[in-house]
Amino acid sequence: MNTIGLDQPRRVIGRTNFSAPTIHSLRHSWAVNTLLKIKARNGSPQHALPVLAAYLGHTEYWYTVKYLKMVNAGQRQGLLDFMLTEKR
Repeated sequence: MNTIGLDQPRRVIGRTNFSAPTIHSLRHSWAVNTLLKIKARNGSPQHALPVLAAYLGHTEYWYTVKYLKMVNAGQRQGLLDFMLTEKR
C-alpha cells in the first residue's frame, strides 16, 4: 500500500480519524454512497435502512443508522458555514 500512497499514519483532525483504508472502509463507503444515491433520487435514506442493513448483514437495521450521519454531514457543514458567515 505504501507504493500507491495509501499507507499513512493515523491522524485525528477535529473529531474525525484519518488512517490507511481497510476492508471496512470500503464497506462503509459503499453504504454511505448507496444512501447518497437514494437521496439524490429524492428517495428517503431512512426508509432504505432495513434493506441496506440486510445487504450489510446487520441483524438489526438500527446498526445501520450510523451511516445516516455521513449522509447528513454535508448539510450540517453547510449550515455551520452559513452560521459562521452570518456572524460577521
